[in-house]
Amino acid sequence: MAPATMFVFDCSTPSTPIPVGSFDLKADGDGLFTYGKTYLQRRNAFSIDPRHLPLRGDEMQLPRQPDNTYGVLSDSGPNSWGTNLTARLLRKVHNPLPRNAVEWFLQSKHFGSGCLAFVATPHSQLLLGKVQVRSNDLSPRLFDALDDYLTDPDQALDAETVTLLVPGGDLGGVRPKTIVMHDGQEHIAKFSRPDDLYDVPAAEYATLRLAYMTGITVPNFELRSIGTRSVLLVERFDRTEDGGRIHYLSANSFLRPKPLSEDRREYQTSFSYAAIAEALRTYSDTALEDAHELFRRMVLNIVVGNVDDHLRNHALLMAKPGVLRLSPAFDICPQLEAPFRGQNIGVGSHGTASTVENALSQCERFFLRREEALKIWAEVKAVTSTWRDVFAEAGISQKDRNRLAGCFAVADEATAVVVNLGDAGTHNEVLGQIKAPLPST
Repeated sequence: MAPATMFVFDCSTPSTPIPVGSFDLKADGDGLFTYGKTYLQRRNAFSIDPRHLPLRGDEMQLPRQPDNTYGVLSDSGPNSWGTNLTARLLRKVHNPLPRNAVEWFLQSKHFGSGCLAFVATPHSQLLLGKVQVRSNDLSPRLFDALDDYLTDPDQALDAETVTLLVPGGDLGGVRPKTIVMHDGQEHIAKFSRPDDLYDVPAAEYATLRLAYMTGITVPNFELRSIGTRSVLLVERFDRTEDGGRIHYLSANSFLRPKPLSEDRREYQTSFSYAAIAEALRTYSDTALEDAHELFRRMVLNIVVGNVDDHLRNHALLMAKPGVLRLSPAFDICPQLEAPFRGQNIGVGSHGTASTVENALSQCERFFLRREEALKIWAEVKAVTSTWRDVFAEAGISQKDRNRLAGCFAVADEATAVVVNLGDAGTHNEVLGQIKAPLPST
């Protein structure tokens, strides 16, 4: 019989994991979470989800979400890319696949987002994986092996490729990635796929440069060429300089959205950028700055054609027990379907429509007057209108720039709005690498 209970640990200090509580999977597929009595007595105890799992001693519902996830617990585990990779590695050694959510959590190697880890018993020895691969270990041969795996997942994987890929199995998202050590810090290495229609890692790098130039907070990132391939290295913002781990909560878990109504009115109310800003007010001591930043990110995603801006691509970090802040921006890249669809979450009174009118329609929910919101729009648009130069400097071919042009239709539009931009868009940069200051922890 598959286990239905697991124990959750706080690994903020990896050398001394602290038991937080237990998760019990019910027969109907929903879950129950309970904080441990000893944990509740700790001076520095914190709620792993202050909206839904406050610090108290009774059992609390942690229902299975429509996407088969379990809130903040699933933020520390894999989806799509990670689960497919884990299943492949289990088959490689002839082990059975997990039979329920608890068994999937227990497959974690503890490289996932944030500071939570999962074990079968409260006294299990918790061995946190150490990242064995350095950025300099990445090689054309490994990329050939990765291409072979992505083309035919059932073929054999050699030991070196497994060592490379295993840490990435705990990460979310659908694209191939892993974790490497680079400049003494953990970085997520993001790779291309054989069926990509353009150089995705380079395009994401260039878009992060645009984000940085517009004043958006981003992690440190770097583009490297290995053989003929581009690799994007993004420093983990849920890690500290001395190897500590920072608690992480996705906007999806924070909002815990319900299925959309038939008229999709939630895109105007509770399934939107503004909903993140409003929900964060109670738990943030930088609510004004976070709201303004969210508005700026929303505008950027519109003008660069990033319609993959779903709630898992926005996150919060625990600044101190009980206090959350907006994480640096991540997973920002133009999507070829942008000319034909709106954003993934709500923008304003017109739902997901990717227009300036829609972005301005609910600006007050971001603590912005209309003229302030319009100024942010103009600042972002002025920077992103230079996208062709930025993409060319990133080494993206003319063919790929032509292919991506439709994503930047809004950035390329002429505008009759005149706003004093001051020094917007002037930053000290080094081509190939951006070192952006991270928020203090």
